[in-house]
Amino acid sequence: MVTALATPTVFRLVLPSLSSSKNNPTMCWKGRSNSLNTNGNNFNFASHRALLVKMQTKEPPEENDTEKRQKELNLNPRQLDLITDTFGGKLLHGGLVLQQNFLLRSYESDPDGKVSIEALVNRLQESTINHLQSLGLQASGFGSTPEMHRKDLVWVVYRLQIEVERLPTWADVVQVDHWFASASGKRKECDWLVRDYKTGETLIRATSLYMMMNTKTRKISLEKEVGAEMKHVVFKSDPIINKAKKKLQHLDFETADYIRTGLRPLWNDLDINYHVNHVKYISWMLESTPRSILARHNLSVMTLEYRKECGWNSILQSLTKLKKDGTSHSTEDGGLEFDHLLRVEDGSEILRGRTKWLPKLI
Repeated sequence: MVTALATPTVFRLVLPSLSSSKNNPTMCWKGRSNSLNTNGNNFNFASHRALLVKMQTKEPPEENDTEKRQKELNLNPRQLDLITDTFGGKLLHGGLVLQQNFLLRSYESDPDGKVSIEALVNRLQESTINHLQSLGLQASGFGSTPEMHRKDLVWVVYRLQIEVERLPTWADVVQVDHWFASASGKRKECDWLVRDYKTGETLIRATSLYMMMNTKTRKISLEKEVGAEMKHVVFKSDPIINKAKKKLQHLDFETADYIRTGLRPLWNDLDINYHVNHVKYISWMLESTPRSILARHNLSVMTLEYRKECGWNSILQSLTKLKKDGTSHSTEDGGLEFDHLLRVEDGSEILRGRTKWLPKLI
């Protein structure tokens, strides 16, 4: 049936400005007639005009912490959706935490089908870079901010500490939460929490300290402008790991129990900063760990201190020493602890480390 209007009526749709995402769209009617006749029923809009005016002039709600944080980071909810869709994750706490899911691949597995420690650290590094890019702070290189890019600065790992409850296996999906625990014009500290996506079980905790290096002088640098860029992204929370307080031990050929020599970087071991990727150091460090330990034990704790960058022409030596407690080689929980040193042939230290291994459950 065709609907007839009693008198000509003009319809006008009023939408809020696109710059405002807080007010819901409202519709009002204006015309020479106050009634609309549909199938003989009259609908009078005059009684609703006061309500419509009130809706259009309604005061916006007070901003919560998340909205304030998004404004500080110059992000709006739609931008957050578009950015995080790129990485298959989402930003939480107003952008301060990036949560991503990773499917573990077969080529990331060790002989037991568990994810290798090197693959794990690569995933952690990737989440850090993705977080900076999501916040619009990724300019070039691995996590360099716009100000860092202008001044030829990059982040380099200074310290890394990992605690493993259980290593996930191939084809598992893990959920990684990343946040910046601190940041300044010289350093930043990143924290990670890795959980089983299906059960929510905590698998791994990790924390890392990065220092800022000038790519031309190859020295640690201090830039207050970078601190200003990073100050709004720090997520204040309790430490995820109790930082190791004991100084890592120096080793040499006389004190080491196990030694591997002649380790050489390949071209593909270099990153875009033209030094060896810090994950490769871990592989070399573990090269001198006895195969019997690797076969019968799982890594439980790893603490690393990066001493110097490594170029692709270096020839490296890996030294390992079993820590002994009196006449016993094991800890109270049956684990074994080792001190590690990675150095070049001239004796310059590249990496100091300490690992703890627990017996595999049969």
